[in-house]
Amino acid sequence: MKKILILETSSTIQKLFTKALDGRDYSLQFENQGREIFSLLNKLSPDMFLINCDIVQPRSFEIVKIIRSIESFNGIQLAMYSNSLHPKDQLLAKECGCDFFFKLNPSNILQNIEELEEIERPGKEKQKKSREEKTFDQAFLFNKTAELLSRDAFKNAILSKLLKIVDNIENIEDVVKEYLDLLVQICEVPLASVIVNENDGPHGYYVCADCLEKKDIEDFLNVCSSDFEKNQAKGNALKINAKRLDSSMDLDGFYNGEIKFSSYECRAIKKKGNLLGTIHIVLQGNIISEKILLLDFCLENSADLFDKALIAEKKTFFEKRIRRAFSRFVPEQIIDNLVLQADKTDEKVGVGETRSVAILFSDIRSFTNISEKNRADVLVSFLNRYFSAMVEIIKKHGGTIDKFIGDAIMAEFGTPVSYEDNCRRAVMAAYEMREALPSIEMGDLVLPEGMVFNIGIGIHYGDVIVGSIGSKDKTDYSVIGDSVNLASRLEGLTKTYGSQILVSDSVRTDAGENSFCFRYLDDVRVKGKKKAVPIYAVDRGPDEFSAEYKDSYTKGMELYKQGIWNLAKDYFNKALKAANEDKAAKLMLDRCQEFIKNPPENWDGAIAFNTK
Repeated sequence: MKKILILETSSTIQKLFTKALDGRDYSLQFENQGREIFSLLNKLSPDMFLINCDIVQPRSFEIVKIIRSIESFNGIQLAMYSNSLHPKDQLLAKECGCDFFFKLNPSNILQNIEELEEIERPGKEKQKKSREEKTFDQAFLFNKTAELLSRDAFKNAILSKLLKIVDNIENIEDVVKEYLDLLVQICEVPLASVIVNENDGPHGYYVCADCLEKKDIEDFLNVCSSDFEKNQAKGNALKINAKRLDSSMDLDGFYNGEIKFSSYECRAIKKKGNLLGTIHIVLQGNIISEKILLLDFCLENSADLFDKALIAEKKTFFEKRIRRAFSRFVPEQIIDNLVLQADKTDEKVGVGETRSVAILFSDIRSFTNISEKNRADVLVSFLNRYFSAMVEIIKKHGGTIDKFIGDAIMAEFGTPVSYEDNCRRAVMAAYEMREALPSIEMGDLVLPEGMVFNIGIGIHYGDVIVGSIGSKDKTDYSVIGDSVNLASRLEGLTKTYGSQILVSDSVRTDAGENSFCFRYLDDVRVKGKKKAVPIYAVDRGPDEFSAEYKDSYTKGMELYKQGIWNLAKDYFNKALKAANEDKAAKLMLDRCQEFIKNPPENWDGAIAFNTK
């Protein structure tokens, strides 16, 4: 008597089968739960298995695939049926390994069963004996079901795992570790590697079973490195040193020392034609097609993951580089804003651009004379204390230290991050730098007799070119342009006019005429410039110079610019009497006396300085 197991949820259809086969040499067993069918197949050892193609949870076609994947069930004659012969159902049934597909018709059930019975399964008797000797436990059936029950469900599980990896997107090594764990899990391999094109070049990572021979691992990694280079647009022969990562999987369970490695697979991870990296697996024996499909599915959904991880790494690398380059000379909040701006715009720092910036130059007065009086170690120690104090003030007001030039400091306000009040910040910093001089610890520094430690500061506001400037081996984030030169000239003119802080008219205008005590001094034409620039001293307060001095100096300048030097000198004499040590008034008086004797040609009220 032939045993037939039928998976059917409808009691009406069950009765149709019972009536059609009643009195025949068949023993029928019905089951309405798809997940129980595997245990019944093992328990009953039927000759035939029939299943309605409309069965769901799990789907009938997936059940057939599972049965055909279990070697001990291969001898079972398997048929699917439906109320209609739909071409799609017939095609799926054939692809899943079904022997026969028929339209359910009460008058033809017996005929269909007899046709199924005539279909011989390869090695049917051998398979039947094997099934009788094989003892299936629930764990085996559950694992096999979980593995093959629904490819779509398994793919969803892979996608879910990939999405969870995104949680660690800011750490490329963590991303690779979890990705490798996923690879070894779905492909059941004891050795896997990922090589990633990171910001500073390719980096290799791998996981492996503890029981593997060192030579097997080295040979595998060499092949991985070679295949990665083949995928590069411009490959090279450099060996990639791979880092072993700790796997959360028990990889020893995927390795049998008696079987040699014989299957190797490599895949390239690409995004819009760009190589992001490569994945590599190796296992013993022949790799089955199911694992290849899962590997390729995993690959298809990996490009976005690695692309995002590498973008995150580049931003992290950028932030570290910016902080390393600027942390000593730029306020922390500026670095934070710069990094945030890069995150939002994805722009790179270092690309040349024109920007309006306030440039500050400061210099220690008569430093050459000071250096002649002191040992080198004393000078260096003092300069370190002096620079530390000045840099702290500049950073406090949002400025950036561009460079140290001997005893001079060059700083910018407006780059790499610009504020609405860059000039005000620059003047505030200069003001505070001047006030901080008495607090600088002199230590063992010896000043020439009669000298008071002092500095000069020049500030100009104008357009400059900003960017990383230098050679391929060394670059500095800096500014260049005429505005830089003018700021440097203003610093030099502080000695001529006897003022510690000189600013250009553009600084005064941008900062606000009433924001500081700006005192007009002169119109100057510096070397290399045709246009005259009004310059201003920054006084400590409105009472630093008397009203009599200011009135006399202002009237003297009005006459001086008109070329009426004989009257102008009288006002400068009055200004000098009100402030007898003022170098600016003395300078203007001397000019008037000289111009009375030797009038300059084409006088336009501006004096030219042809030295730096």
